[in-house]
Formats: sequence, structure tokens, C-alpha cells
Amino acid sequence: MKLRILHRTEYRYALPVRNNVNELRVTPLNNPRQKLGLHLVRVLPAVRMHRYPDLYRNPVHRFEIEEPHKDLVIDVSSIVETLPTPVAGVPTDVPLAALKDPEIVESFQPYLQSDGPVQITPEIWRAAVDVEQERQDVFSTVLGLMDYVHATSKYVPGATHIGTTTPEFFADRQGVCQDYAHLLLALARAIALPARYVCGYVYDAKRGDVIGSHASHAWCELWVPATGGWGSTRPISGWFTRLTWPRPWAGTTATPPRSAGPTGAPATARCA
Repeated sequence: MKLRILHRTEYRYALPVRNNVNELRVTPLNNPRQKLGLHLVRVLPAVRMHRYPDLYRNPVHRFEIEEPHKDLVIDVSSIVETLPTPVAGVPTDVPLAALKDPEIVESFQPYLQSDGPVQITPEIWRAAVDVEQERQDVFSTVLGLMDYVHATSKYVPGATHIGTTTPEFFADRQGVCQDYAHLLLALARAIALPARYVCGYVYDAKRGDVIGSHASHAWCELWVPATGGWGSTRPISGWFTRLTWPRPWAGTTATPPRSAGPTGAPATARCA
């Protein structure tokens, strides 16, 4: 399916700011699951941008606005052609013991540890082990962890914020997609299942709408041995458009500005 994505971010500052430094991660990835066509990034005030890949090969646009300004508008337009991932191709007979392979543990070490808001506590480890003990293979364990998160959590916008940690969400079980994704990451990593965070959009064919169109969407990808790749773990029929991976939400924010200005000059932000 071919999707057109329009993403606008607006910042309104109470007082003029200057030396506004931004790193944008708003470019959909090119990979075997999706093909990026037209892609335009426009910033007002007009400024020269520098493009480079980050540590995880996510395209980054960096710019700095030196002169004083009270408004910042970032418009991104993308056309992405994407195909659904066939679930039938996922092996269901990979034993859990395959995760203990020293080569897997060493190669995927960054995806097995606590990282920022993704914190593995004894309580989260216990919950993951309880799910694992009821399964015999990796694929059913992945489904079990995913079902556990959705069955025990409630989607409540505004209940959490960008810095909410997995222990905080685990205690209250109310939050949004980034909290669900962070908890699934912690559960998977607690039982040595490599997992990474993904930021992007999902087209829901039943709704005829793009989930995440207002501020992007979050989900997880987990590595299942013998598949040769990562598998998405969001149980919905749709077409995924990936923007960035694999960092937690706080490190994947599409437009995190840093600026100098008068103390007490907060900014209001709006995404559409």
C-alpha cells in the first residue's frame, strides 16, 4: 500500500528565543518492508539543514536558528510504499533455549538491557518469567508477553508523560502507546529476548486512518531466532511505516528542540 504522511510540529514561545538547535528524526526508513518515495522537510524560519545517520542508522536532520524568534514550524511530507509482513512465515517451533546461545546474547546485548525509561525490576522480571513458564517456544512467548501487556493495561491519554519509567507504568497500568511499548521491551529483555523500540505510523484498514498521525505511534520489534530478522509485535491489521529505531521514546522524539532564551519563557508544542 502507498501512504502519504503529512506531519507538522509547531512551537510557540512566550518570549523570543535564539540558538535553537534541533535534531529531526522524521524520515521513514528504506528497508525490505517499505520503500520511501517523495520526502520533503521544511522549516520556518528558513534555515540550512545538515543530514547524517545516527548510531542506529536513522536519518537525522540537524539545524540551528541563531536569530531571535517566537515561532518554529516543521513540516514533513512523505510518500511511503509498504507491504504487510506475512505472519505465516514466522516459525513457531523455535525453543526458548535458543535465546541462551552465547552468540545471540553477545550480538544483541544493547537490546537486552535496561535503557533510560525501560527499567527491568524484580517485579517486571517475575511477570515475564510467569508468562515464559507457560510456553515452550519463542513465538508463543512473544504472543504471551504481548497479550499480558494489553490485558493488564488501560489506554489513558494524559496519565503518563515522556519521562515515565516502566516501574511507574507497571504500578499504575494506565498510559499510552509508548508506555505499552516500554513495558513490553522490559518484559522481553528480562527473559533474554532481544527487543527494540520503533517509532512511526500504522495504517488501520478497518478505520481507514493512520494511527499516530497526531504525534507518531510506538510499538516493539522482537528478534526471533531462525527468522533472520525482527518481527513487529502490535496485534493489529495494518501497514507499518517506520520512522526510527531502536531507542526508547525519550531518545526517539522526532523534534526535540534546545534553545537559549529568557528564564520562564516556556514553549507550547502541537503536532498534527
